[in-house]
Amino acid sequence: MAKSKHKTPSKPSPGSIKPISANKAQTRKAAPRAQPEPRRSTRASRDPARRAPATETKPNEKFKVRVSDEQAAARADKIVSGLMEGVSRSRVQRALDLGLITMAGKAIDRRTVLNPGDEIVIELPTPEEPTATAVKMKLEVLFEDAHLIAINKPSGLLTHPVQGSDELSVVHGLLYHTKGKLAPAGGAPRPGVVHRLDRETSGVIVLAKTDKAYHNLVEQFSQRTAQKEYLSLVDKCPRLLGGSIDAKIDRHRTVRVRMAVREDGREAITDWRVEEKYGTQAALIRTFPHTGRTHQIRVHLSHIGHAILGDRTYGKFDYPAFDGWPMPRVMLHANRLTLLHPQTGKPLTIEVAPPADFLELQDWLGKKYGRKSYTATGV
Repeated sequence: MAKSKHKTPSKPSPGSIKPISANKAQTRKAAPRAQPEPRRSTRASRDPARRAPATETKPNEKFKVRVSDEQAAARADKIVSGLMEGVSRSRVQRALDLGLITMAGKAIDRRTVLNPGDEIVIELPTPEEPTATAVKMKLEVLFEDAHLIAINKPSGLLTHPVQGSDELSVVHGLLYHTKGKLAPAGGAPRPGVVHRLDRETSGVIVLAKTDKAYHNLVEQFSQRTAQKEYLSLVDKCPRLLGGSIDAKIDRHRTVRVRMAVREDGREAITDWRVEEKYGTQAALIRTFPHTGRTHQIRVHLSHIGHAILGDRTYGKFDYPAFDGWPMPRVMLHANRLTLLHPQTGKPLTIEVAPPADFLELQDWLGKKYGRKSYTATGV
């Protein structure tokens, strides 16, 4: 990511600053100042309801986190960036430079070495919301008409611009592809966005091109009539071939950048079934989330003891049994999405196969541990 370079203006030399003598009259006359026109009173300025609302100053976000016992000692800028999932590295570095990250009540900087078990308080200044711009990108379009567009989101790409980061996103690319025709109802940073995929998740994502389509699709996702199917490669093989996870999810009580199963959380339901087993070491699971909580599939599968491979947030830091395997990311793929077309009302199913990195790991697991496939009925 390119960093902008700002040159600090050079300071004038002491000899170039000449004091004005208090006793010497000034012979140079100042040019007459233009008088501003009298301010005209407008109906909008008199009516508070028609005035632009003042920008509300948002408070800094504050988190208390603990460095994992499995984390090797390292510089603060590296460790804190890893702890704050979804927060840009530049935003973390800015917080460190401003002295907003403390340990034992004392501010730390980028070079401070953090050790396993250290507890730190992180205060993140909330930046202004970004405005998305059109950027030419190579994206695979799966479906497009005048009302919506669906693409195969590659892993590593954000869904929309995020605060404090200049990373590219799906929105940047589709603003260029559609010549700006994404639903304004989504707001400046998220035009057309009706649902999201995590950065590392690949697969089907749909954006609205008109406000009518936007509101229709948002309602389908909120009312749970849109049917989502994901594929994931998980650690170990479940004892059963399928089931349903009904476990409420909310923010982790101590690590606020993570989600967790909590009795006082929000309703979250995920159905699942096994499609392939790789010995006893791993499995391919298809999940059907009926709610849309943050990190829902990742949290639920970890909750039943089968964390998604490559998930360092909800899984393990390493898997000794899989030494040498090709695992570049969280192995989660949005395989199929079925919804009602916002204009015609007819069912629309959009499907895309997993990408090369997912298939490569499948093949590696099959060759190393063997592969056994199962149908939807578990035969």
